[in-house]
Amino acid sequence: CGIINSSATTMPSSAIIVHDGEKSHRLLITHRDWGILWGPMFVEGPLFSKAFGVYDNFTVASGIPRGSRVNRRGRDVFAAALALVTAVECDAELLRYDYSYGFAGDPVRHGGAQSIGVRGMEGILSTRPKGYCYIELHCRNEAGPTRVAEVIDLRVSRGVQTDSGVVKSYRRKAAMNWLETLPPLLEFLRSRQDRELTIEHQDHVAEPGAAADGGA
Repeated sequence: CGIINSSATTMPSSAIIVHDGEKSHRLLITHRDWGILWGPMFVEGPLFSKAFGVYDNFTVASGIPRGSRVNRRGRDVFAAALALVTAVECDAELLRYDYSYGFAGDPVRHGGAQSIGVRGMEGILSTRPKGYCYIELHCRNEAGPTRVAEVIDLRVSRGVQTDSGVVKSYRRKAAMNWLETLPPLLEFLRSRQDRELTIEHQDHVAEPGAAADGGA
């Protein structure tokens, strides 16, 4: 898969291919869908990436090399995929939109990220990755690094008072394919939980359609 973290959400379409001998299943992932995994408090996303070994062969110099492969127990990747689809189902109606934000009395709508203050605390107001809009408040710690004290989800809030005025989110429909692409992967993995599987990662693949393809 392409490389992404909580602050970098643009990547080409990518693929995870699960091999079991001559049988395989190919999970195609759009850059937006992959970005969703790295939203604030979405712990199932990074766990899915780790379970499928997306970064095991990553280097700063060359990223994920062509033909990158790892071996995994079927039960581990099945559990990670099941946890991910369950988490996506819970937030699906929020994740199917891209967001912007605006302040009371100002018709301009903003995207990206900016510094903001709430209740005397410093924070970041962000719409990254796509599918999210939130304020991340930070707590200064004299004995160590700044830590996240609170995350305010603007997707479900009617308005939050900040040092720049009341801010609220706006949304527009966007494609989110996880609920179509993950179930076929789960079916492929379900009967292979006791097997050792090979996971292949492909980057810069053709832009997928709404669903993954694969073989049973």
